[in-house]
Amino acid sequence: MTPVSDSSEHKGDFDRLVQEIAAPPFHDLLRPEAVSVDPVDRSVVVRLTFRSDLCGSRQQPFFHGGVIASLIDLTGHAAIAIQVGHSVPTIDLRVDYLRAASNEDLLATGRALSIGSSIARADVEIRTVQGRLIALGRGAFSTLKR
Repeated sequence: MTPVSDSSEHKGDFDRLVQEIAAPPFHDLLRPEAVSVDPVDRSVVVRLTFRSDLCGSRQQPFFHGGVIASLIDLTGHAAIAIQVGHSVPTIDLRVDYLRAASNEDLLATGRALSIGSSIARADVEIRTVQGRLIALGRGAFSTLKR
Protein backbone atom coordinates (compact mmCIF):
# COMPACT_ATOMS: atom_id res chain seq x y z
CA MET A 1 0.00 0.00 0.00
CA THR A 2 1.31 3.43 -0.96
CA PRO A 3 -0.73 5.72 1.27
CA VAL A 4 -1.73 9.20 0.21
CA SER A 5 -2.10 11.92 2.76
CA ASP A 6 -3.01 15.56 2.43
CA SER A 7 0.56 16.43 1.34
CA SER A 8 0.51 14.10 -1.68
CA GLU A 9 -0.21 14.58 -5.36
CA HIS A 10 -3.55 12.80 -4.77
CA LYS A 11 -4.74 15.47 -2.34
CA GLY A 12 -8.19 15.39 -3.96
CA ASP A 13 -8.67 11.75 -2.86
CA PHE A 14 -7.65 12.58 0.69
CA ASP A 15 -9.90 15.64 0.71
CA ARG A 16 -12.78 13.43 -0.46
CA LEU A 17 -12.09 11.02 2.43
CA VAL A 18 -12.18 13.92 4.89
CA GLN A 19 -15.43 15.15 3.31
CA GLU A 20 -17.09 11.71 3.46
CA ILE A 21 -16.16 11.33 7.12
CA ALA A 22 -17.35 14.83 8.05
CA ALA A 23 -20.71 14.72 6.21
CA PRO A 24 -23.01 12.67 8.53
CA PRO A 25 -23.87 14.40 11.83
CA PHE A 26 -23.62 10.98 13.55
CA HIS A 27 -19.88 11.04 12.91
CA ASP A 28 -19.66 14.09 15.19
CA LEU A 29 -20.31 11.63 18.03
CA LEU A 30 -17.72 9.08 16.89
CA ARG A 31 -15.08 11.61 15.73
CA PRO A 32 -13.33 9.35 13.17
CA GLU A 33 -10.17 10.75 11.56
CA ALA A 34 -9.01 10.35 7.96
CA VAL A 35 -5.53 8.79 7.88
CA SER A 36 -4.75 7.85 4.29
CA VAL A 37 -6.01 6.94 0.84
CA ASP A 38 -4.39 4.54 -1.62
CA PRO A 39 -5.96 5.10 -5.05
CA VAL A 40 -4.05 2.19 -6.60
CA ASP A 41 -5.17 -0.31 -3.95
CA ARG A 42 -8.61 1.42 -3.77
CA SER A 43 -8.31 1.58 0.01
CA VAL A 44 -8.69 4.06 2.84
CA VAL A 45 -7.57 4.12 6.45
CA VAL A 46 -9.62 5.73 9.22
CA ARG A 47 -8.61 6.13 12.87
CA LEU A 48 -10.93 6.07 15.87
CA THR A 49 -9.54 7.33 19.15
CA PHE A 50 -10.50 5.40 22.28
CA ARG A 51 -12.85 7.33 24.56
CA SER A 52 -14.77 6.12 27.61
CA ASP A 53 -18.08 7.38 26.20
CA LEU A 54 -17.76 4.83 23.37
CA CYS A 55 -17.42 1.87 25.78
CA GLY A 56 -19.71 -1.11 26.04
CA SER A 57 -19.34 -1.27 29.82
CA ARG A 58 -18.83 1.16 32.68
CA GLN A 59 -16.68 -1.42 34.49
CA GLN A 60 -14.35 -2.49 31.67
CA PRO A 61 -12.82 -0.22 29.02
CA PHE A 62 -13.64 -1.68 25.60
CA PHE A 63 -15.37 -0.29 22.52
CA HIS A 64 -19.11 -1.02 22.21
CA GLY A 65 -19.89 -3.42 19.34
CA GLY A 66 -22.13 -0.81 17.71
CA VAL A 67 -19.18 1.56 17.52
CA ILE A 68 -17.13 -1.13 15.75
CA ALA A 69 -20.00 -1.77 13.31
CA SER A 70 -20.33 1.96 12.64
CA LEU A 71 -16.60 2.23 11.99
CA ILE A 72 -16.81 -0.66 9.51
CA ASP A 73 -19.79 0.95 7.78
CA LEU A 74 -18.28 4.43 7.47
CA THR A 75 -14.90 3.09 6.31
CA GLY A 76 -16.42 0.80 3.67
CA HIS A 77 -18.64 3.66 2.53
CA ALA A 78 -15.64 5.99 2.20
CA ALA A 79 -13.61 3.43 0.21
CA ILE A 80 -16.42 3.19 -2.35
CA ALA A 81 -17.48 6.86 -2.33
CA ILE A 82 -13.94 7.98 -3.20
CA GLN A 83 -13.97 5.65 -6.23
CA VAL A 84 -17.38 6.70 -7.57
CA GLY A 85 -17.27 10.38 -6.57
CA HIS A 86 -20.51 10.54 -4.58
CA SER A 87 -22.13 9.27 -1.40
CA VAL A 88 -23.16 5.60 -1.43
CA PRO A 89 -25.92 4.38 0.91
CA THR A 90 -25.36 1.10 2.72
CA ILE A 91 -27.45 -1.81 1.43
CA ASP A 92 -26.03 -4.59 3.59
CA LEU A 93 -23.41 -4.87 6.31
CA ARG A 94 -21.82 -7.91 7.91
CA VAL A 95 -19.55 -7.79 10.94
CA ASP A 96 -17.43 -10.55 12.46
CA TYR A 97 -16.27 -9.59 15.95
CA LEU A 98 -13.06 -11.46 16.73
CA ARG A 99 -12.10 -9.99 20.12
CA ALA A 100 -12.83 -7.04 22.38
CA ALA A 101 -11.16 -3.76 21.47
CA SER A 102 -9.77 -2.68 24.83
CA ASN A 103 -8.57 0.78 25.72
CA GLU A 104 -6.59 1.67 22.58
CA ASP A 105 -7.15 3.49 19.33
CA LEU A 106 -8.40 1.61 16.28
CA LEU A 107 -7.40 1.73 12.62
CA ALA A 108 -9.95 0.69 10.03
CA THR A 109 -8.71 -0.23 6.56
CA GLY A 110 -11.40 -0.38 3.90
CA ARG A 111 -10.84 -1.74 0.39
CA ALA A 112 -13.19 -1.46 -2.57
CA LEU A 113 -13.60 -5.02 -3.87
CA SER A 114 -16.01 -4.50 -6.75
CA ILE A 115 -17.79 -1.50 -8.16
CA GLY A 116 -20.73 -1.98 -10.48
CA SER A 117 -23.28 0.36 -11.99
CA SER A 118 -25.68 -0.17 -9.09
CA ILE A 119 -23.87 -2.04 -6.29
CA ALA A 120 -20.35 -1.98 -4.87
CA ARG A 121 -18.69 -4.09 -2.18
CA ALA A 122 -15.96 -3.26 0.31
CA ASP A 123 -14.07 -5.24 2.93
CA VAL A 124 -12.94 -3.62 6.17
CA GLU A 125 -10.41 -4.76 8.78
CA ILE A 126 -10.39 -3.21 12.25
CA ARG A 127 -7.07 -3.42 14.07
CA THR A 128 -5.64 -1.81 17.16
CA VAL A 129 -2.79 0.62 16.57
CA GLN A 130 -0.57 -2.23 17.77
CA GLY A 131 -1.83 -4.36 14.85
CA ARG A 132 -4.14 -6.76 16.70
CA LEU A 133 -7.10 -7.82 14.54
CA ILE A 134 -10.39 -6.91 16.25
CA ALA A 135 -13.11 -7.30 13.63
CA LEU A 136 -13.77 -7.92 9.94
CA GLY A 137 -16.62 -6.52 7.91
CA ARG A 138 -18.07 -6.52 4.43
CA GLY A 139 -20.53 -4.00 3.11
CA ALA A 140 -22.65 -3.60 0.00
CA PHE A 141 -23.35 -0.04 -1.12
CA SER A 142 -25.63 1.50 -3.74
CA THR A 143 -23.64 3.28 -6.44
CA LEU A 144 -26.75 4.76 -8.06
CA LYS A 145 -26.64 8.56 -8.02
CA ARG A 146 -29.50 10.07 -6.08
